Amino acid sequence: MGNNLSNYDIIRVVPTLSTDAYAVDDVLFTGVEIPNAVMGNGGCSELKHMFLVDRADSGDIDIDFYFTEKNTAFGTQNASADISTANLKAIGFCGWALLNGAVATSGNNVDNATIHKVMSASDVNESSSPITHLQAEGDSTSVYVHAVIRTGTPTFAADSLDLVFHIQKR
Repeated sequence: MGNNLSNYDIIRVVPTLSTDAYAVDDVLFTGVEIPNAVMGNGGCSELKHMFLVDRADSGDIDIDFYFTEKNTAFGTQNASADISTANLKAIGFCGWALLNGAVATSGNNVDNATIHKVMSASDVNESSSPITHLQAEGDSTSVYVHAVIRTGTPTFAADSLDLVFHIQKR
């Protein structure tokens, strides 16, 4: 566009991870801010695509991603996911997406890293996308992402993962 404005953004976020081995159902990270995910305070946007760049090259891992209006924790990092019913109700849940490492991954095509495509929660077809709406709190343009390990026992460096969000702001 000629005026340098677009309602599409690619937002990159690097969550801080535990360097100890994770187990199935452990919180990978929680309450990670996706800044400017919506156009105005309390706005709504659409997550069109999501990718995860795994510089630890962890292989076939499955991860559930949860999107919320608030950054209330899904539990303690590197421990079983545990959030109270009241907090789950109050957190402003927006949507969920799945990284199925066996289906949507770059494999050995990239040395020393694996690029995963995060898919819709209901479809494990690697061409699917995690299309979900993201809503910010009334006084914010940020949305929060939380992740729980579904399979595998990966180990990461503190900055091993890059989250790449393709967002259409409305």
